[in-house]
Amino acid sequence: MPVALHSSLDGGPVSLDILSGLPQELAFSVEEYRGRVERVRESMLAARVDVLLVKEPSSVLYLCGLQSFSMYGGECIILPLDGEPTLVVHPPEAGTALLHTWIDDVHTFDASAMQEQYLASLLRDKGLDKAKIAIEKQSIGVTVSFQESLAAHLSGVEFADGSALVTRARILKSPAEITHLRKAAAITDLGAVAAIEAAGEGKTDNDIAAAASSALIQGGSEYMALSPIVTSGRRSGILHSTHKRVPLRKGDSILIEMGASYQRYTAPTMRTISIGDPDAGVIRMAGACLSALDKVIEAIRPGITSDEVARAGWEGMDLAGPGLVFHGVFGYGVGCNFPPTWADGTAFIRLGDHTVLQPGMVFHHPVALRRLGEYGVAFSETSVVTEDGCEVLTSTERRLFIR
Repeated sequence: MPVALHSSLDGGPVSLDILSGLPQELAFSVEEYRGRVERVRESMLAARVDVLLVKEPSSVLYLCGLQSFSMYGGECIILPLDGEPTLVVHPPEAGTALLHTWIDDVHTFDASAMQEQYLASLLRDKGLDKAKIAIEKQSIGVTVSFQESLAAHLSGVEFADGSALVTRARILKSPAEITHLRKAAAITDLGAVAAIEAAGEGKTDNDIAAAASSALIQGGSEYMALSPIVTSGRRSGILHSTHKRVPLRKGDSILIEMGASYQRYTAPTMRTISIGDPDAGVIRMAGACLSALDKVIEAIRPGITSDEVARAGWEGMDLAGPGLVFHGVFGYGVGCNFPPTWADGTAFIRLGDHTVLQPGMVFHHPVALRRLGEYGVAFSETSVVTEDGCEVLTSTERRLFIR
């Protein structure tokens, strides 16, 4: 005979009662969250959108606080232009949703039914099925099959693309968010220092990654958007490679990159280590990267464009000479996110981007050069644009380390 399971698995509204008195763990005040909702509604009004379905996991987190290591399971916020928002989650996520969200109207959808069917039913019940509805079509949380199925359940509704509506609100971080980012940066620095101290001839890249991971977690990090990245020797010349049990030898260049997570906020950093005396090419590349990073940080201020900052960065990169690989980005927005990235997609510093910098924008500045298959060098900081320049949040000494 089947065991009677918890009622939250049946689908429908759920309340705090099911937590048996366990205190909530809100990352911010309710006022902070409501302010975010109102900023998104301003964008909805300008776009003539009546209802926004928010399914990008980091946007759901931003607006309601939902945290789980099992996102992409159907979580969705129904955000009307007027009235209270509704959070809908996969049934097993009822507990973590109620633990972290300020939203009172929380639902699970019947696990034996499709989430699209439940969302359509909720929209009809709320009288929103004839409204102009937008959905984040460019989100990795929105599949083609989801869009097609929801459209089939809401015959006659033509969904607008609301991909930019929450992103626009997230571009400027509040003082409370910056406080979280400062805490994340302090933990990140603990990991970077531990990684540098763990490097040495005869050890492996995994030894460095293990030291960094331990320091980050002991320092207070939650599970991270990206595990610590360590790549060494000739593999350091390959973009997006990481530790793979590789022994460290004299002359190896080692790239490290990591970012602690504090309430899902990440402030990453990158540094370069040499085992023994570095190659002349490594020294030249390190000088170029450090010069470029210095120029970027010096250039940042309110009113300047991303393009102008990138041009300052290229002045430093030109010192490295030809034939090297660089991704061309001197900064990308960071804030809150889930794996597989800590980037929040709000802004970029690169040539041709004429976004005007404003106080409250937060960037990770990954300045890295590779000679493919030979060696690589990388340095970065996380900074926040201030009223008169920028504040660098990460603080590990900015130099080429010799071990």
